[in-house]
Amino acid sequence: MLVFGGGLGLGAYHAGVYEAFPLPLHWCCGSSVGAITCALIAGSPPEARVSALRAYWEQRAAVPVHSSAGPSRHAFAWMAALGTRLLGSEGHFHPRLPTAPLRFRSLYDLGPTRERLARLVDFGRLNGGETRTTIATTDLKSGDVVLFDSTRDRITLDHILASCGFLPEFAPLEIDGRWLADGGLSINAPFDPVLTEPASLRLYVIDVFARDGEVPASLEAASERKSDLMMGNQTYQRLRLGLSARRLRWQLEQHEMPDDTIYLLSYRPGAEEAGPEKSFDFSRSAIAQRWRAGGLDMQQADRAFRESDGIRQVRRGA
Repeated sequence: MLVFGGGLGLGAYHAGVYEAFPLPLHWCCGSSVGAITCALIAGSPPEARVSALRAYWEQRAAVPVHSSAGPSRHAFAWMAALGTRLLGSEGHFHPRLPTAPLRFRSLYDLGPTRERLARLVDFGRLNGGETRTTIATTDLKSGDVVLFDSTRDRITLDHILASCGFLPEFAPLEIDGRWLADGGLSINAPFDPVLTEPASLRLYVIDVFARDGEVPASLEAASERKSDLMMGNQTYQRLRLGLSARRLRWQLEQHEMPDDTIYLLSYRPGAEEAGPEKSFDFSRSAIAQRWRAGGLDMQQADRAFRESDGIRQVRRGA
């Protein structure tokens, strides 16, 4: 089972993880760009899934990943991120022009993503049961989590794009009378339904924000660390408490304790990334670097982890 958290351009890390994933995939859960990852995987035949991910991220061939993290690469990353902020990312989103005075929808239009996913994803296959798919959104009025599961709901392109409605950058969508927005506004890594399964789990939670890190020594680093902590801590603490509740539920029902194996993989950017704006860097070199990091983390997951609270936190070099 794979659960993918949101993080815009950092989602290329998901693709590398999946490419190196060594097991059959039975269930895929996602929020925001994690929902896009799930759609590309579950909506493609197994032999075409990596190709679909490459097409979405425009990684047609391997891009060299340089080890240098000097000032020039850092400056390039910032320029790429600011360029995306100003002009959008071709094939993914573009700035939204106002359609009426004093009416705001979002800063960017996900129309290019809609068109790209319509070409790449077979929603008949996604809903066909081969790979169970769960997509997380947030009800803007109530604040409640709203989950869509292919075992009971028909997941459409609108559900995927609603899960990407991270305000104010991207717009929510109205579905069945509810205004739904980014799943990351409530549960960025939607593993909750998986934890109710009555069988032992082998679960990989893929979070693109690292909970652990260094004490920041600059304003840029402090801003980045704040956002990483807010998102990474949400995932870890919810996972820790969810696993504790799962074990207690099994005890109360007089079952043997489940033989669960839980991995938490997090993207850890180098000093060359654009700090708090790293998720807006869609340059080919940045996408390739994240893709490669995901693959290496998955390849080493069984030996490069620290276990705490029943969670194997993967960290290469640990």
